Amino acid sequence: MHTVARLLAALCIAALALGGIAGTAAAQSAADGQFVVELDADGDANATFTDEFDLSDPDEREVFERADSNAELRATAAERFREEMQLVSRTANENLDRELRVGEVTVETAVVGETGTVRYDFRWENVASVDDGQVVLAEPFSLFETLDRELVVVAPEGYAIERASPEPERNDGGTVAWPGLTTFGEDFEVVAAPASGTGMAPIEYSREGAATHGGASLAFGISALVLGSLLVGRKR
Repeated sequence: MHTVARLLAALCIAALALGGIAGTAAAQSAADGQFVVELDADGDANATFTDEFDLSDPDEREVFERADSNAELRATAAERFREEMQLVSRTANENLDRELRVGEVTVETAVVGETGTVRYDFRWENVASVDDGQVVLAEPFSLFETLDRELVVVAPEGYAIERASPEPERNDGGTVAWPGLTTFGEDFEVVAAPASGTGMAPIEYSREGAATHGGASLAFGISALVLGSLLVGRKR
């Protein structure tokens, strides 16, 4: 779990860059938090990036709460996060016949016990392709070796996960999940197809004991130095 010093460092950086995108040792251990991608049948998705911070120290709790109440800081964090996700999307767009686009980013924070949570929510347009009724998610995750936190992919309503590669740690029919630092690369793919019979809705994913979506919260911090250390090892 991260300290508030990491939160403030990420929030106060004047300019964020994907410095580690080509592959560095930035993400050697899995981060607390998730990247949740909830797909729609048209290939768009609601995405949530979450992070957690250790507030067991009273001084760090106070710093986190001050950041939480600073609307300008939150707005800046949302803007910077969107810029980073747009860079990731443009990387994917280089080899695609569709354009991934990042919508407005909203930021929320919460304190549960001794854990501070930060959450970014945004609309991710065209992140998945649609072919013969199947919704296929590959890029941008297939362009990188790994993700520093848990990745959760939820099938569209009325769809089921037909196949997923690499083998997910969890598969509930409508939701698949991989722990942080799972090797992805070009073999990463999630294929969702209309569920047979009753057209069931996907099983909603939640981590046991979660207080927010998946238990983590947003992500001011984005990973030690932002998305550059989140998506690691760009395929060449």
